[in-house]
Amino acid sequence: MRVIVIMLSFLAFSFLNAGTVFKLYKFKSGMISYDVKTQSFDNNLNSEVQGVARLVFDNWGAKELKEEDVSEVQSGDFNDTRSRHTLVFSNNGTVYTVDYDDKKIYKTRDRDLDLAIAQKLDLSDESVKSLIKLGAKKTGTEKIAGLECDVWEYNDQQVCLYKGIPLKIVIKNAGFYSEKKAVQVVLNKEIPEKEFKLPDFHIIEDGDYSNDRASLVRTDDYINSIMDLKAEMKKKGINLEDKNLTVTPDLEKDIINTLGKRYLAKQKKYLKPLIAEMKKAKECIAKASNKEEAEKCIVPIREINDKLGDRTQDYDFDNLNEAKKKKAIESLDKEIKDTEVTANCVSKYNKTTDVIICTEGRLNPDETSTPAQPAKPTQSGSQSVQSK
Repeated sequence: MRVIVIMLSFLAFSFLNAGTVFKLYKFKSGMISYDVKTQSFDNNLNSEVQGVARLVFDNWGAKELKEEDVSEVQSGDFNDTRSRHTLVFSNNGTVYTVDYDDKKIYKTRDRDLDLAIAQKLDLSDESVKSLIKLGAKKTGTEKIAGLECDVWEYNDQQVCLYKGIPLKIVIKNAGFYSEKKAVQVVLNKEIPEKEFKLPDFHIIEDGDYSNDRASLVRTDDYINSIMDLKAEMKKKGINLEDKNLTVTPDLEKDIINTLGKRYLAKQKKYLKPLIAEMKKAKECIAKASNKEEAEKCIVPIREINDKLGDRTQDYDFDNLNEAKKKKAIESLDKEIKDTEVTANCVSKYNKTTDVIICTEGRLNPDETSTPAQPAKPTQSGSQSVQSK
């Protein structure tokens, strides 16, 4: 359920402080170059990795590139040399992951980062906070690349941070040693655009978080729902960033209902027309004689889903035949039944929690009681706040 996902994502950020600008780092820009080396050995096989890595960021980290290019040499029972090149570039919530082997770039979105940027969160202390949560202890300082960094140790790992930026990461245990160490650090200098340039590979967009209309609507609703929640809680005198706040069952319901308000309003407006278009699409597909005609049958469904921010199911209309038409129609039949359950509950209630109970019988998996006389779903596993 999308509302629950939003709520959990919000609570993950609830203890973070907003500032005047989003910050992943304490510096506006930076370029850090690293040497990378790893050694592993046993009685039969030795492996040695050597190479370089870099961290480049601008706009306090809203724009960030991480790259590593290493070669691995194995010797022992068999000898082998292989290279490994990775690159991830994040630009204001859009993430590009480069696959150098297949010469492809995968494009997706980080909605948690979208939210953090929208709220202007200051995350520059999170690296230290994460180490403390892991139980790491600060054991001293070390000078690396001309900068004095704080040494943190936990288990078999050692990290040296300079104002939150890792200058050295060491993992050491029996038969294994890995070190990533900064050799050059440039901070608060203008970063040439070429430093963020991606290879000229084919870009593949992730269906869930691509820049299609539904995805953009979904992301916009996600951010605005969080803003609505913060405003509503402020009216009630509740500070969700208070570490001592106890989330009571009633408060949890308030949170869910506020987060789900925008989407529920859309469901009330669009679910019945969506059902009508799905029924028309069944008849249309049955009469279609080729892929182009069948795809036109789905266009009205996609237009409504785009407004809802929901994904439209993919149908295989290539080399259209009766078997494929039958499969698509059966899939639409199931969608219609599920959506009718949701639409029935949405028409009866004005709160997301009531809709969830109406469609699923309870609000939480461990809940043993429900409100008096809830409407019973007509099909198990039916959807509640999201029809897709």
